[in-house]
Amino acid sequence: MQLLPAGNSKFWINLWKEAQRRSPMRNRRRHTEKDMIEMWNNRAKHFAKNTNKHTGQKRRQRVLGFLEQEGALQKGFKVLDIGAGPGNFAIPMARIVSQVTALEPASEMVKILQKRAAVENLENISIMQRTWQEVDVEEEGLVGQFDLVFASMTPGIQDPETLNKMIKASRGYCYLSGFSGHRWGEKYRELWQIFYDEDLGDNPGDIIYPFGLLYSMGYRPNLRFTTHQRVREHPVEEATENIMKFFENYMDISAGAKKEIEDYVAKHADNGTFRQEINSCSGMMLWRVNNDVADAS
Repeated sequence: MQLLPAGNSKFWINLWKEAQRRSPMRNRRRHTEKDMIEMWNNRAKHFAKNTNKHTGQKRRQRVLGFLEQEGALQKGFKVLDIGAGPGNFAIPMARIVSQVTALEPASEMVKILQKRAAVENLENISIMQRTWQEVDVEEEGLVGQFDLVFASMTPGIQDPETLNKMIKASRGYCYLSGFSGHRWGEKYRELWQIFYDEDLGDNPGDIIYPFGLLYSMGYRPNLRFTTHQRVREHPVEEATENIMKFFENYMDISAGAKKEIEDYVAKHADNGTFRQEINSCSGMMLWRVNNDVADAS
């Protein structure tokens, strides 16, 4: 009997990998993993400050409330936070559970996390300054060691292999969040079309891929979506700089490319302000690990 795609792990594995293979952004990305870690080092202070604003606090409350409601965050739990950053979730989780292991490769992020933990006298956070790709859960004795394995909007979980590793490390729950649908605003997509004469394409990190794979493996994740509608307004110079930083990941910003961006921003600005409407969606899902469910590797 031929399996339907929904129950065929190989179908979802191939679909996920094909999305990555065909992604214009992945194919044109210039930076290595080491470069990306350095980028996050440079952005650490700004990221920590920005995610601590009202919107970031509301998101944390929503996520932590979801976990507590589902019984995935309890006193006595041991938690692994993959891609912990400056401790946006590691810190509040450490106030509840017995132990948090924060996995974060960027040293500047780690410094902020350590300072935040020290301010609150939290001594139950241990730090692993590594990428999830570098961790071997079997050789390092991490199989089934955590009641919750948590991964929020992180490149640490980016393919079937890293997802399977996440499941192996858990003895209870797994939480994963990511974008759903288009991630970048239309103006970025228009500029991409101008530079490369191609569409920016779909998001190869869309949460539908891990969800479909988990479903095919026999899990039934609790999946919730949140839509985000906001308007970003920046002075022309700041908007130009932000766009150039984005495209520096994919191309050398020549004098011609810089002028193209400057002209585009000037054309779409109103009274010196560049305005961009961003409509996006993110999904968060939680599932309980069942040791009887085989992995999809």
